[in-house]
Amino acid sequence: MRLSVLNKIKKAPREPGVYIFYGKNKKALYVGKASDLRARLKNYLKTDDYKINLLQNEAESLKLIVLRSEIEALLEESRLIKTFRPSYNIMWRDDKSYFYVAVTKEKFPRIFVTHRFRNSKLEIKNFELIGPFTDGRSLRVALRLLRRKFPYCTCETSHFRNCLNAEIGNCLGFCCKKDIEPTKKEIERYRRNIRIIKIFLLGKSKARIFKELLPEEQKAIDNILAHREFIAFVTTDKSMVKSQWSNVALTECYDISHLSGKEAVGAMTAWCGNVADKSMWRKFKIKTAKPGDDPGAISEILTRRLNHPEWPYPNLIIIDGGITQLNAAQRALNQIPNSKFQIPTKIISFAKPEKLVLGWRDTKATPIQEIPPDLQKLILKAIAETHNFAIRYHRKVRRSQFP
Repeated sequence: MRLSVLNKIKKAPREPGVYIFYGKNKKALYVGKASDLRARLKNYLKTDDYKINLLQNEAESLKLIVLRSEIEALLEESRLIKTFRPSYNIMWRDDKSYFYVAVTKEKFPRIFVTHRFRNSKLEIKNFELIGPFTDGRSLRVALRLLRRKFPYCTCETSHFRNCLNAEIGNCLGFCCKKDIEPTKKEIERYRRNIRIIKIFLLGKSKARIFKELLPEEQKAIDNILAHREFIAFVTTDKSMVKSQWSNVALTECYDISHLSGKEAVGAMTAWCGNVADKSMWRKFKIKTAKPGDDPGAISEILTRRLNHPEWPYPNLIIIDGGITQLNAAQRALNQIPNSKFQIPTKIISFAKPEKLVLGWRDTKATPIQEIPPDLQKLILKAIAETHNFAIRYHRKVRRSQFP
């Protein structure tokens, strides 16, 4: 590798961005992205992989493009790969290794991520592909962030009741509901959402994206592009459970544990689909709430959690408790400044003795049997695991009080 390339790697910024290795005659050899350019590029100097050694031998120059976030880097990387078709990107990956966003050609187009490039390998043959993308994890996060502001449908079949995504604002509802004839205005609203998402994923300039957006929508797009701390909550294929709820991204569940108000602690568990992501579980010692004040303790731990913008915000929050705990949690959520990255987070609580879900349908209590089956399973599993997690931490705190 040339000395000029080595020096550029050593001085690379610790910022998100895209890098391009060039060979003779300024021919692009490889395009890559990174959340930390210096750390990523230094890996090229520490490996004995023969494919990387080939690239090192051919590389004559290196270009760095610093961007605001890994999402911006993902889009720019995809655009550059399509533009240059670098030889090493093609050599190291086949079509199945890349990710594509498929947009179906239906009255209400659906969006999903696929590895497969050929129509014959998909259940739906009439679709448009956007890509390629090298990072499926980041791509899914970008889609989830987009969906919170520009809802779209992922239901495979139509149904009579609202789907889960419609309940929490990820779907407009009329697109997949039987016996409903949407108005022209509703149809145009849906298609506009799809059009905006496609423009975003195609890596068009911000000016092009903003061209047809309202001011609050422009702010939402800008927040997504600039969102550095979007830490992906989908970490393994196992997390993507084939369930309607798996499209709802992230759920958090909260519980309080104490002994007659003493040594009170709080616990938070996180769930991707209906699979626990224990890397995101958190424990809290109650500091300000009065002994025995469970609603106050819920408000405290949720406020403390929401003061961590580097943790991805959930679509759904489940509280172990009744209406007072639910109201306390809602007050904490309402304290998020309007200027903060805005998402439609829904809060529900589960009253265990009565087996009632509060907050699912406005202020009415809903028997858990009336909740969609996959969400029933998630609520019961999350409540049980969070309760046990809180008790274990409470016992640990109590033991530490004794010599």
